[in-house]
Amino acid sequence: MYTNKTFPLRIILFFCWRELLWFTLLSVAVLVAYKGLGWTFIAIPFLPVATIGTAVAFYVGFKNNSSYERLWEARRIWGAITNASRSWATLVNTTVGREQFDENPDAVIRLRRQLILRQVGWVNALRLQLRRRVLWQEDPRVRSLHVKLVEQQHRQAEEMHSTLEPFLPTFELACTDCGATNVPNLLLHAHATQLAELKTRGLLDPFEHNTLSALLVECFAQQGAAERIKSFPFPRQYAHFSTIFVCLFTFLLPFALIGEMAKFGPNAVWLDLPFSILISWVFFSMESIGDASENPFENGLNDIPMTAICRNIEIDLRELLGDAPLPERIQAVDGVLL
Repeated sequence: MYTNKTFPLRIILFFCWRELLWFTLLSVAVLVAYKGLGWTFIAIPFLPVATIGTAVAFYVGFKNNSSYERLWEARRIWGAITNASRSWATLVNTTVGREQFDENPDAVIRLRRQLILRQVGWVNALRLQLRRRVLWQEDPRVRSLHVKLVEQQHRQAEEMHSTLEPFLPTFELACTDCGATNVPNLLLHAHATQLAELKTRGLLDPFEHNTLSALLVECFAQQGAAERIKSFPFPRQYAHFSTIFVCLFTFLLPFALIGEMAKFGPNAVWLDLPFSILISWVFFSMESIGDASENPFENGLNDIPMTAICRNIEIDLRELLGDAPLPERIQAVDGVLL
């Protein structure tokens, strides 16, 4: 997530210098052909191109609204996960073994700690799972797709193990290393299994068990909502044709503008160059903004800062456990919060 109020010029140019170069070369070519070679016939009427531009603007606006909705829904999901995690830790700390605490405080504290740290493990496992690249994002031209995915899965398993190691007991960590395809789901299942066991042992009464189980259902629902965004790409018929329409409009624009500029005098045709570049850049920027919001879990510049959110959840839950010192909050680097 980008946190500064404005984008510096170097970032803007990083994302659009190739397109700016293309717009400049096209406009210069049109100018040379019209003014230098005398090919006045290349000028086309402005009205049809303006009509196309209006239609493209509406279409790109629709695409950007849909892309933003995906981004905002992803942020709402992680807000709900934060709330559910805090509620889970608070209820675990005040209900599990409440009646047996004075008889065996150490055992009750260990149980509470296990349940709360597993929740921290769950949010981090979900973060890592959402940041995995899926098949439709891979480019088979780079290398053999199968070999690349095998290597990637190995790296992801190692990262999952190292991330969850501080939060899970050894036997649970071993379960996540056995080729599990959905580690967050396993951790929520472990939550549910342990709650049933605690109810059987009398460490939770039926009402307390139902309350905690409802929070688990909420966690399952939010995980499923995040996985829906991750696994279902923005419909390509909208995204692809939006790009085609923008390219078509920006290609026709200098041919339409040069005739309009010529009406102000023979020397005014040079105004075709700056105005063509400027208008084309505006349309390209609108298109790029929509593209940047399509997939909010890819650890990009404008994506959901899941690492920072997970760290905040860890700090909140460890604080309830009385741990010290607490980990540091993630800070933005060069205006980017991951």
